This record gives sequence, structure tokens and C-alpha cells, in this order.
Amino acid sequence: MPRTISLGVFDNGAKPAHSAIFIPTDGQGLKGKIIHVTGNPATGFFLEFKRNYDFLAELRTYEIIPLAQVNDRYVRDTVGSGQESIDTIARDRLESVATVVPAPGRSVNPFDPSAPNCQNWIQDYIQKLISEGLIAGDASLVLQAAPRVLRK
Repeated sequence: MPRTISLGVFDNGAKPAHSAIFIPTDGQGLKGKIIHVTGNPATGFFLEFKRNYDFLAELRTYEIIPLAQVNDRYVRDTVGSGQESIDTIARDRLESVATVVPAPGRSVNPFDPSAPNCQNWIQDYIQKLISEGLIAGDASLVLQAAPRVLRK
């Protein structure tokens, strides 16, 4: 059975918007899993999985943009106690693919607006999912059309 994965785009002030992949628990609603890299160009980024993430508790402005369909067998909902948790351990195929996509390291010029960031990682991750045959190629078109800056 197919499940929709989405691009979450978050307000980040004057800086480029923060981008993440959102997979709703049981394929619906505003609570689920976030796959993203966190950090900044000055210190570098690292991969993180936020489980039981709830958009209803999010204070920043955000957009959720449907990105692609993925076979349900590649996604594992890890609900546990139902409380939000953060870890770096892959528990399904989509997370395993994320672990092989390098996160941007420290930038030589962290104040350069073109320094690699989470948006670059999302592009690389989506390309890897496409190349592995887990999602359709048109996901890259959705990603290209997504906002680069999101403001309140």
C-alpha cells in the first residue's frame, strides 16, 4: 500500500528555510516522523530522526508539501510511548538510505548564503531515494518548486 511522504518547510528567519522529510504515523495526520539534518554551516550538520513529531505543537510557520508515494513496507512507525523522541538509529528502509547520504560539513565561509545546508542534503537524499527506486523521479520537480525561504 502506498504512503505519502512530504516535505516540511520551516521558517528560519532571514536564513534559508529549514527542510525535512515528514512521514505521518499510519500515513495520515500531523504527527509522525521527521528525517532531516540539523546544524549550521559554521559547525556542520548531522542526521537526526524525530519520532512522534507533532506539527500541532510547532510554533514556527511551516508548510507541508506532498512529495512522493512510497511503498508502506519501507516505512516503520516507531510510536513507543507516543512522546517525541530524537535519535540517529535507522529503523526502516527510508531511514537506512538517509544514513548513507553525507550531511554537509563545516563551510569555509559559513556566512556565504550559498553554503551547503539542510536544503542541499534533502536534494541529495531525494535523489538517492529516486536512484534506489523507492520513489518516483517527479519528486525532484516538487522539491525544486518548494519555497527556499519561509517567513511568518
